[in-house]
Amino acid sequence: MAEDSSAGFHSLIIEHAPVWVNTLDTEGRVTLWNRSAERISGYSREEVVGHAAVWGWLYPDPDYRAAIVAEMQAVIQEGCDMAELETTIRTRHGEERILSWHAQRFFNDDGALLGASAIAQDITERKQLEERAQGQHRLQEIVSAISAQFADIGADAVDDAITGVLQRLGGFFRMGRAYVIRFRPDGQTMDLVHEWCAPGITPFLDEMQGIPLEAHAWVTGQIRGGRTVHVPDVDDLPRAAAVEQAEFRRQAIESLLLIPLISDQNAFGMIGFDSVNHRCHWSREEIATLQVVADIIAGTFARKQAEAELARQARVDGLTGLANRREFDAALERECGSRRELNLALLMIDIDHFKPYNDRFGHMHGDDCLRRVAEVLLEAAHRPTDLAARYGGEEFACILPDTSLEGARAVAARVRREVEALQLMHPDNVKDTVTVSLGVCVVTGGRSLEPQTLLGEADRLLYCAKREGRNRVCAAGL
Repeated sequence: MAEDSSAGFHSLIIEHAPVWVNTLDTEGRVTLWNRSAERISGYSREEVVGHAAVWGWLYPDPDYRAAIVAEMQAVIQEGCDMAELETTIRTRHGEERILSWHAQRFFNDDGALLGASAIAQDITERKQLEERAQGQHRLQEIVSAISAQFADIGADAVDDAITGVLQRLGGFFRMGRAYVIRFRPDGQTMDLVHEWCAPGITPFLDEMQGIPLEAHAWVTGQIRGGRTVHVPDVDDLPRAAAVEQAEFRRQAIESLLLIPLISDQNAFGMIGFDSVNHRCHWSREEIATLQVVADIIAGTFARKQAEAELARQARVDGLTGLANRREFDAALERECGSRRELNLALLMIDIDHFKPYNDRFGHMHGDDCLRRVAEVLLEAAHRPTDLAARYGGEEFACILPDTSLEGARAVAARVRREVEALQLMHPDNVKDTVTVSLGVCVVTGGRSLEPQTLLGEADRLLYCAKREGRNRVCAAGL
């Protein structure tokens, strides 16, 4: 009676054990299947006891199943103990679970082999935590490498480096697309400026240019507010994002992450990750790490822009906004050195009697006069190849490539007329208004010459215009 009670107690312990417990006979058929085995696998004992079909359900891949069966046969037939063998099962509900197995064979009181007993612990969550920790560690290593790469990167290498970053991060997260979008200074439109796509994914770099921010008002509103947009499932987007939701579905995007690019507390764009054809949920740690990448890219853009501005300032006259003398000299050198069969025109412009104007009205009015004349020159030298420069003091110059003598004379005449039309009062000048004198020299195609030769001839013609009474154009060809 005591033995029956003890056996019943042991059965209850096995039945309610928090780990999977099952036994097999010598043919591999299930003889015991406790409640934890039912709960984890989804299969009841009525379905599995008495046969071995459950192993085909749990391990549907035949090769994988054969390897597992071989391990169990080694336990039953050879007496090999199984310790911490990890396998991945597919439950009745299609979910994959990772189990850690311990198994050994057992005998009856007479020493006859009955089969094997197996205990399995569900370690799925633990493995997921380990994999997440390992993944986070790898991600941090990638970000550290990115940070080191961008520490002293040159402006000319930034674009390729950013594309490389998108490729590394897109591949790490198994994304379909990773990209950078920038808002234009007008605050109304945006451009896709960098993009990486996985094989088979359609790129949008050429298509997404000059896109109105209002066309994606919900997303851009979030980004401009400095908020990260984390969408594990596009079906869960709010009603206000209906336009974006339709576009994401069109592109087969199931999940996405958008992180603002911020400089001086203002969002000027975003870095984005699109999960195509499968869903993705980024952890808080992953998002925080990617925000570091966004900060690196934003800082690089800001540094590149600052360097470009410094370079521009080195070439531009601070008062008028025209090219400065250094930029003018370099441009004239290039143009004279690259002459083929095309003409080259040079205009030298001087404000008539500027010193008396400055003395009478003061330097503030004098500076304003210089700026007004510079605006006229910018309008006249409007082609991309033209260059208007402040040569020094009240003297200006214009380089007009591919321009004939007639064309250069017409531009000079226009400048003279429009400066006079400004009607800037100048009592010490002949016409009582500000005027300019211009010397125009044109070298015909096929001729090479030194910049100083062209400059000297244009300067000579300028003083010819002054000697002849000012407010006029003197022009000649070489």
